[in-house]
Amino acid sequence: MNTFETFLEVVLRFSDLKWSEFRDDLIVKCMKALRKFRDGKSVEEVLSDKKISSEIEGVIELLKNFADSNSPEEVNRLIDALGMFTKAPAPCKMKIIALIEMMLGRAEAKG
Repeated sequence: MNTFETFLEVVLRFSDLKWSEFRDDLIVKCMKALRKFRDGKSVEEVLSDKKISSEIEGVIELLKNFADSNSPEEVNRLIDALGMFTKAPAPCKMKIIALIEMMLGRAEAKG
């Protein structure tokens, strides 16, 4: 998966688009897990740290695969993008998701 696809997968996993509710706390945990994987930790090591892995077990493999198949710089880009997403207000988050979906060809452009 490329950076956009991974970003969207993580964000959608922890978002309720119907109600514009987002689990930023879990996205931050994903960022922490990505840092661990970038620094060479294994899936087992990250899963054993419940402070990080609790409630994000479903995306741990995806994050590990992304970190393994991309440069540390690209992993940092994803971490930074997720960080910016968590700081955005809900209406902006909805627009960011729509933009990424459109760029990936998953949705039609809207006005």
